Amino acid sequence: MGFRLAVAVLALAAGWLAGCQSTPTAPSLASAPASSSTAPTAARPARQHVTVAITSPNEMFAIPWVAQDSGILARYGLDAEVVVVGGSPRVTQSLVAGDFDYAIAATAALIRARAQGADPQIIAGTSDLAIGQKIMVAPGAAVRSLADLRGKTVGITQYGSEAHTFIQLALARAGLDPNDATILQLGASPQVAAAVASGNVDAGVVSGPAGLRAQRAGGVVLVESRDLHILSPQGTLATTRRLIERDRDQVLRFLSAYVEAIHFFKTNPEETKRILQQRMGDLPADEVAYLYEEVKDVYQPLPTVSAEAIQAVIEREDDIPKTVGPGDVLDMSLLQEIEQRGLLRQLYP
Repeated sequence: MGFRLAVAVLALAAGWLAGCQSTPTAPSLASAPASSSTAPTAARPARQHVTVAITSPNEMFAIPWVAQDSGILARYGLDAEVVVVGGSPRVTQSLVAGDFDYAIAATAALIRARAQGADPQIIAGTSDLAIGQKIMVAPGAAVRSLADLRGKTVGITQYGSEAHTFIQLALARAGLDPNDATILQLGASPQVAAAVASGNVDAGVVSGPAGLRAQRAGGVVLVESRDLHILSPQGTLATTRRLIERDRDQVLRFLSAYVEAIHFFKTNPEETKRILQQRMGDLPADEVAYLYEEVKDVYQPLPTVSAEAIQAVIEREDDIPKTVGPGDVLDMSLLQEIEQRGLLRQLYP
């Protein structure tokens, strides 16, 4: 009996020693926040799913893609589905209806919705100046200047979109009324570019890779929005007041990821181009490189929108009541809170 007991004790001891010497499985870096010190066995909460709508697949609206595909959103406990919905009025309607949590849409469309009693809130933007839009002229069209658009047909994505706003402002710069040209809504920017290339319209307002393709098909750039220095917020990111009040923490995390993704965009060109190429329909590498260079210096480290730029939109849009002010639709308090927490100092030491 004594010998058998000794053997049993030795076996138990050997098993205990083997268990002590076994190597635990390391947690996946992809699933752990960068600063996490949680034990490997601790349960991790599921990522909060958010939906984001953009009006076209172009480099001006690329930050949600970068935030998602780089893993930045995951580190903030979020997972995003980014959906392309043609036309800012449609995107804005979907946002205020609750179909999306966030949307990048034309400023004028967002202000109109606010004036009609909806609750969109602009929380970030790409630029205070009109940028990223091009007026392309069809091959063989007798258009050499903006003044030559009198009596011509001009394609845009949708009435009330940034493209619509831009063509109206461009015509005004040439002393023309919007009614001096026939403005047709054709859908998304690729449809406008196709109409320009085929000659179905005399000119069209295009953005992103669609403009590059139209140019390669024989279309000619008449003017770019950046040449006109028009005060008009671009790439305005909006949510709803309801979401801010219901889950301000989520909005702060999403915006923090947005700010960090801008830094990633500016400082990781090769990986950013890979994301753009994948998200924009496997564009040729030279097209992606061209688009990246076009916009990399446009993004502000802190993507604020000024009240002055919002007011400029209100004043020039005839169908927006002048009782609406920038404070009704603009909320920069979230970005200000993010700045006060020191994120920019960490990203740009």
